[in-house]
Amino acid sequence: MKIGLIADTQGGFDLEALLTYVAREFASVDEIWHAGDWGSEEVLTGLGRLGRLVVVNGNAPNDPRYPTTIEGTIGRWRVGMVHDLDKRRARWAAGYDVVIHGHTHRWRDEVVGRTRFINPGTATRPQFGGTERTMARLTFGNELVVEKLMLPKFARTPAI
Repeated sequence: MKIGLIADTQGGFDLEALLTYVAREFASVDEIWHAGDWGSEEVLTGLGRLGRLVVVNGNAPNDPRYPTTIEGTIGRWRVGMVHDLDKRRARWAAGYDVVIHGHTHRWRDEVVGRTRFINPGTATRPQFGGTERTMARLTFGNELVVEKLMLPKFARTPAI
């Protein structure tokens, strides 16, 4: 199973340029997962045109149509996804092999205890000390392969 992972798609940017780039990078994935904070509904609509889309709620916007967490199994891997991995989620996270989160706008691929934490960073708006635009491809097999994907800046197209 291969997942395209994206998060924190906020700010001013050329949406069609972003979607074209994501379509190319995620052409081989089975599903696209968004770890919250999509900014505008058009982002999710566009990603949904690219393939099966799995989304967790974030805080920008906070949209109750989407779940706060996703929990499941992919092959031998217990996987959880949440937007904001705050201290209250530490006990929850310990029950998974892989925890996917967003919120910090910074790349993370780190093992703590027995849990691998993955944050794809932000595809569009580095902040909170981050400087990169990133997303990820995850391949779940006997091993978990995490590919960090760098994105260019997608400047907003000027109005005519």
